[in-house]
Amino acid sequence: MSALAGIFKTDRRNRVESEELLRLAGGIDRFGPDRGGDYASGNIGMSHRALFTTPEAHFDEQPLTRANFTLTWTGRLDNREEIRLGLSDQFPDTQTDSELILAAFRKWGLGALAQFEGDWALALWNDAVHKLILARDCFGVRPLYYLQEPDRICWCSVLEPLALDSKIRLSLDEEYLAGCICPYPQLGATPYKEIKAVLPAHFIEFYADGGQRSERYWSLDPKTRIRYRRDADYEEHFRELIRASVRKRLRSDRPVLCELSGGVDSSSIVCLGRDIETREGGPEIATISYFDPDEPSGDERPFISAVEEHIGRAGHHISMAEFSQRTHADAINPLPEEYFCARPGYFRRFLYWDQEVAQIQEQANARVILSGFGGDEFLGGVQYEALGLLEHLLAGNFFSFARSIFDWSMARRKPIAALIGQTLQLAFARHALDRFVRPSKPPAWALWFPLQSDSVLHNFSVWRSLSPAHLCAEMTRYSVASLLSCIDSPLVGVAEVRYPYLDRTLFSYMAAIPREQVIRPRERRSLMRRSLRGLVPDRILYRKTKWFGHRGAAAFLRDQSSNIEQLFQTRWVSQGSLFNVPLIQKRIHELQHGTVSEARQITCAIGVELWLRDQQRRGVGGRLRSASQRQKPAPVTASGNNR
Repeated sequence: MSALAGIFKTDRRNRVESEELLRLAGGIDRFGPDRGGDYASGNIGMSHRALFTTPEAHFDEQPLTRANFTLTWTGRLDNREEIRLGLSDQFPDTQTDSELILAAFRKWGLGALAQFEGDWALALWNDAVHKLILARDCFGVRPLYYLQEPDRICWCSVLEPLALDSKIRLSLDEEYLAGCICPYPQLGATPYKEIKAVLPAHFIEFYADGGQRSERYWSLDPKTRIRYRRDADYEEHFRELIRASVRKRLRSDRPVLCELSGGVDSSSIVCLGRDIETREGGPEIATISYFDPDEPSGDERPFISAVEEHIGRAGHHISMAEFSQRTHADAINPLPEEYFCARPGYFRRFLYWDQEVAQIQEQANARVILSGFGGDEFLGGVQYEALGLLEHLLAGNFFSFARSIFDWSMARRKPIAALIGQTLQLAFARHALDRFVRPSKPPAWALWFPLQSDSVLHNFSVWRSLSPAHLCAEMTRYSVASLLSCIDSPLVGVAEVRYPYLDRTLFSYMAAIPREQVIRPRERRSLMRRSLRGLVPDRILYRKTKWFGHRGAAAFLRDQSSNIEQLFQTRWVSQGSLFNVPLIQKRIHELQHGTVSEARQITCAIGVELWLRDQQRRGVGGRLRSASQRQKPAPVTASGNNR
């Protein structure tokens, strides 16, 4: 994906020198190999590095200046035609996304943000009022970080340049590091207290006097409600929306590489993409698949082959077993010195994996990768029955409620009393958000737990105004955005990952229809499966099992036991602050004789420790406080709903 960076000095008398701007922008050079642009005027400096992935991008030159405005933008504007017609029916349809974005700002001001659909992040400088605006899309697909120093604000779509170019000594955020273990870091945070991420569906204004203002520009409309008389109408509407979402993400000047796991989500994207390619002349679809013959139910090749046969095209395959054998010797070793990661969790294994994928990308001549991430969360892959039950109660359909609660009790093997309790909890969730959020039990060896109160979650949406359906959808969007915030760009190569299930129009539709359309007792993904008959092979649509790699973390720890043991020969940086290291070592020894439920958390802890050692060696970040130097907060709370 393209990248942007910039510097804003709050004192107008301080100029942004070209050298300091280029030093910061040097950290994004590899993300934009096609074109680069830099703008420095007075106390503002802005840089852009372009990766061409759409036909229009070849004509794009940024930073883009019109009148008093200067814009840098990375992303994909999905509703180009709607924005263009709203500006003027004479506006050229060949205009670049950045031209449309800037014209929209000049006409509608900050109100334009809510109209931009797609994956994007932007920085806008208004020279007339000396104001800087940073903003991101509603799911947070495109990252954007900022560092506020005493005399300047620096921003970047990549975290590493801010950490390396900081003029102040950064301090480590222990709460963020603890969140890497259980369940994941708080949205908007980074490993450094001084560096923050712009929140999804939010903008931040920075003023010349040093002040700032953050505000949400979009959330679900609580009044939106869609009701049809027939199931077929819901299916037709869904089919139109999911097809449109895939089509928007196929806007590419090269072949598109689709992840194909053999599951319903990825297979549906591949089949729809191939159908669009055939019927509408879209870009060529290629697939990349991962399978593990050593994992129980992990050999997905029969399902992968079924999709490949359906689309009439063989794909690229990676055997996880063969990959593990090739990388066994130093899989858990730290990254080479030339690779700096500002976020913990990376081993040498990740570098080898990115190299493998980059090689396939090159063979496919693709820069865009489509992912099925988000399908489970938004389309009924995750079973949550309380919402459907509550909708029956709120509609006064007590007979339907009684019948449905009995069906769900039988299907999920849950006591009826437990289902009633979940339903009542959801009914009062908007008034007791903290109680609705499920607490996660941290492992015994974790000495630091994220705080129970999550102010970011409370400000993420208009919870008090939402219906139960919209509240559940917004809670899921928060959870998905939190997971996305942990996904970094590949260590090698360039790729733009797009997520068809993270489409704002599709998301709004799924939140507005009855829950019983989305999921029913013994019918996960009910609407999706009904809608895509004939487009996706029945063998895929109605498969009952799916590989999730549950044994992967435990198998990795066993496989790397000798290398891991060497880590304990040196005192851990995190000992006594984040972790009880002797207890971790004990749990790893127990793992050799059976499965330990904490295998994933232990792997994350090792990743955090290796990252801390690298930070210490490079002199980036401060020291951790010991457990005795701070008051231990309450147990962690996750951001998912009580499922």
